[in-house]
Amino acid sequence: MGEAGDDALQQLQSQQSELLDVIDELRTIGLGRILELPQLIVCGNQSSGKSSVLEAISRVRFPAKSNVCTRFATEVILRRSPSPRVKVSIEPGPSRKDEQERQRLRNFASETFEDGDDLPSLIEKAKEWMGISDTTNAGFSDDVLKVEISGPDKPELSLVDLPGLYYSTSKDQGSAGIHIVRNLVERYMKNTRSIILAVITAKSDYHLQEVLNIAERFDPQRERTLGIITQPDILEPNSEEEDTYLQFIRNEKIRLQLGWHALRNRSFESKDASDDARDEKEKEFFNSGRWETVSREFVGIDSLRRRLSSVLLNHIKHNLPSLITEINEKITIRQAKLAKLGNPRSTLHEQRAYLLKISGSFERLLSHSLDGIYRDEFFGGLDSSLDVADPRRLRAVIRELNEEFSEAMYQRGCRRQIVNSGTETGYSASNDSRADSNRYLQDWTPVKIDRGDLEEEMAEQARLNRGIELPGNANQFLIGNLFRDQSQPWEDIARTHLLTAWESVRDFIDLLLQHLADDHSYPLLMSHLLDPALEEIKENLLDKLREVNSYNKRGHPLPFGRKFIAAIRQVRKEKEPFLKTRNNDTADSISQPSTDLDDLDESLGDQFAAFAIIDMMQAYYNITITTFIDNVAILAIENCLLLPLEAIFTSLTINNMEREQIELLASEPAYIKQDRNTLQNELEKLQAGLRACSRHKTLVRRPNTSRKPAKASDKGQENGKKDDPGQKEGSTVQKSASQTSDTGHKSLFSSMSP
Repeated sequence: MGEAGDDALQQLQSQQSELLDVIDELRTIGLGRILELPQLIVCGNQSSGKSSVLEAISRVRFPAKSNVCTRFATEVILRRSPSPRVKVSIEPGPSRKDEQERQRLRNFASETFEDGDDLPSLIEKAKEWMGISDTTNAGFSDDVLKVEISGPDKPELSLVDLPGLYYSTSKDQGSAGIHIVRNLVERYMKNTRSIILAVITAKSDYHLQEVLNIAERFDPQRERTLGIITQPDILEPNSEEEDTYLQFIRNEKIRLQLGWHALRNRSFESKDASDDARDEKEKEFFNSGRWETVSREFVGIDSLRRRLSSVLLNHIKHNLPSLITEINEKITIRQAKLAKLGNPRSTLHEQRAYLLKISGSFERLLSHSLDGIYRDEFFGGLDSSLDVADPRRLRAVIRELNEEFSEAMYQRGCRRQIVNSGTETGYSASNDSRADSNRYLQDWTPVKIDRGDLEEEMAEQARLNRGIELPGNANQFLIGNLFRDQSQPWEDIARTHLLTAWESVRDFIDLLLQHLADDHSYPLLMSHLLDPALEEIKENLLDKLREVNSYNKRGHPLPFGRKFIAAIRQVRKEKEPFLKTRNNDTADSISQPSTDLDDLDESLGDQFAAFAIIDMMQAYYNITITTFIDNVAILAIENCLLLPLEAIFTSLTINNMEREQIELLASEPAYIKQDRNTLQNELEKLQAGLRACSRHKTLVRRPNTSRKPAKASDKGQENGKKDDPGQKEGSTVQKSASQTSDTGHKSLFSSMSP
């Protein structure tokens, strides 16, 4: 390529080229499909001069007017190697699902050539391998054509040339391709680690070149877009159009933090000119007319190489720490997925071992959840978004449900709420402290009844149901009947509570099994093993409720002496305000009953009996409801719901299984094997990438983030001429932008000035 060509490419090297090696190594490993890697992407309309920009940077010819530039992305990699060579390879795109076809494309290995002039024939050969032909209109591909240009003095610089945007169809380019190309360009721009080289040609109105608008969508702060203007030599000197593009290059028209750059491409007449001749023509142009007032930093291929090297190096330095963090996160995710898939299980022994591993973790995490020990990652840690209803924290959920059940029973467990006339006592919705949040308070509302009306009702019942009791005493059967009437809602409330708790347990089991088993085994284990066991637990749970409540529904009140007497005293004490306001006629008709227990044996007729029936029923109700609540929580929830969970999926369960059942639950389909291989392959790539990054981590220094938009200055002292006064401000801005570069780059590039 000649001594001048080597000197031009030599300008791309820097003392920190090892950072570029890191990214190239990550690409070689294959992490480009897993991570967003720092890269330079070349975008623009068709015929904007993108290929000419690549040729000028690499000094290697690309196919002239080849449809390859409109069919897929081309990754150009300048690399160091002991001897010069040019190589073309193919990286299959995501749409290639057939593994044999993907491998066939990867197997494409062009012969290596020492002369870059052989590149067009290599690319044509790769096109045929990919099934793309100029005559077949094969459409567009998401495969990536990889062009490696290597040599002992070559720098490490990667650029991705994307298909050119176009807006009208032809025999070679259909309407579908318009959207395909745009989507491909947008996908690369969306990568926040991409530096966008937006190429526009001075040959067309910039308003009609959509690349800047698309770039702004994905880079709204314009901090990772560098504009490149091609073919400025076609502009009429001193014309309005030339002035417009000079405003661009001075960063005045559309301000970009990375600024603008101008190149003069080969004309049609000089398309066969050598690289040296091309560069000389470019220097002559920018040293003439109004372009000579523009700083040399923003025009010409020599300075563009330096700018791209500087931009890419700083970009990598800025992104490498976050890239390492992302690699670590993806390693953790894939390790977790592989752990969930387990080891390959084609034999009965492997399948049993897989189930034993799941059951062991199942027993451990179940025990922790029941004990309220939530240290494992399964429980969500200290995530602020968690609430008390999170089914993973089973003990917390059960305690909350028990508290709501107890509150509902005490507040709305009776069928009729006895209201004392003339007082504020009795049921009121305002007494429900959590009526809105307690799920059990929504469906049961007691019927209010005045105590006087209830006494009349009981007096009539006492008269109709007289037995062998002494006059004025209550028939014990009436006390039992009234209690059973009052406690009617108990079983329904308790059943709702038990079913709610059971649903919470099932949700917990479901989430735990999803966490431990792969997507194939999880539904099989649930449907064939755990769901049947949970259904049996539910039946036993409801049987226990019927047992716990059976005596309340059919038996006679059997209060304990001291507790019952204390309960009656409490009932009558609460009733004292009501007694003082009793109607005088009622007071005249019966003697006021004493609040002392020594007067219990006095007989004052049926009304006194009714009074006693209500008091004794209420006292017995208050004692029994507490016992019932405790029995539901202990005998039903703890003994019949939670305790059996410890035995539903254990190592003993697995060891007692028949061969057919183990194969049903633990055999793996082909896609599981494929997923494991894919995850293992990605994990190895990520770990290799992490090692590569770690080797160079010490080179990374946090860059200055106060970078200001670059603005082209005058040539000034670079060409020995005085500054144009109108450009003073631009010169100052550009100096500020340059100072944000690493000091190592500054001294290196200053020594490379043309």
